[in-house]
Amino acid sequence: MTETTTSPAAALDTARRAALRPVLVLLGCFVALSAALLGFLAVLAAVGIGADIAIWIRGSFVLASAVLLLLFAVSAARGSRSALLRLRIISPIVLAAIVVIVSIPGFLPDWVRLEQAVCGALVLPVAIIVNLPRTRALFPAKAANA
Repeated sequence: MTETTTSPAAALDTARRAALRPVLVLLGCFVALSAALLGFLAVLAAVGIGADIAIWIRGSFVLASAVLLLLFAVSAARGSRSALLRLRIISPIVLAAIVVIVSIPGFLPDWVRLEQAVCGALVLPVAIIVNLPRTRALFPAKAANA
């Protein structure tokens, strides 16, 4: 009969990864959707249908923010307390920017506003999950002597 013992650090690491798994999935979808928008714009340009430069710029910024959020989430899932802090601060900012852009009538075509709204729907649960007390509890402050 073998007895397995799990160290507290290993248990915390497992709990952290489990808690952030939905965040990683949501942000992966956010990256994919943002990249798909730019890919679609490239296809439109290739067939001679021009898109407004504002769509290209907005799409590029959204993709960059999606990649950054995903990188922070990956680092946080590996135990980085500072990455979680960045994720906790930046995800609500990205969400607010998406809401503002989607709510401006006539700024973007409806199909881009819909894509942006879906992106916002992906970021909303991320902003909630990473700011929950139970998620923050998985990243205890290090002891002063350690």
